[in-house]
Amino acid sequence: MARPLSPEKRGALLLSATQTVAEQGVLATTAGIAKRAGVAEGTLFTYFENKDALFQELYLHLKQDLARSVMPDYPHDAGYRQRMQHVFERYVNWGLAHAAGRFALSRLSASGHILDDTRAQGMGPFLAISQMMEDAVRDGVLVDASIAFLSSIIEHIADTTIEYVDKHPESAERHLQLGFHVAWRAITV
Repeated sequence: MARPLSPEKRGALLLSATQTVAEQGVLATTAGIAKRAGVAEGTLFTYFENKDALFQELYLHLKQDLARSVMPDYPHDAGYRQRMQHVFERYVNWGLAHAAGRFALSRLSASGHILDDTRAQGMGPFLAISQMMEDAVRDGVLVDASIAFLSSIIEHIADTTIEYVDKHPESAERHLQLGFHVAWRAITV
């Protein structure tokens, strides 16, 4: 009878994968990830069938972590600007607190290794945001563009905000507000 899997070891492997993928992208080796987690490489394969399965799980893990930061208290009934500001500020705060997670998620997203089904599953917690953006496009508040394109613009401005606030924490609030102002102006009609 096989021993039950340890949530602690799985967590250590995901943390190690986050840090390693943040540094090396998808070129990270399973041996390096296992070593950083303090386990044998064979142990990694007890938890994840292969490197690709690990990347799919890591992507979902990071998306769930982001959702835990962005979605609580999401103001469903507020105006478009207030809802978008909520998302922007929560994303920036998550990125500041989870630099390795932000880099790993970005690298995985751009890698071509994440399956469409995994991407769709990762977007599940954010459906209210996608719907809000679609409604805002329909209502003529946001420019008539795909949600993916608009989200990419917002994400890039948020990432720039994160990098600037990280280097200049003394002016964090001012630049958080300025970053959102620029993002809002970039996507609105």
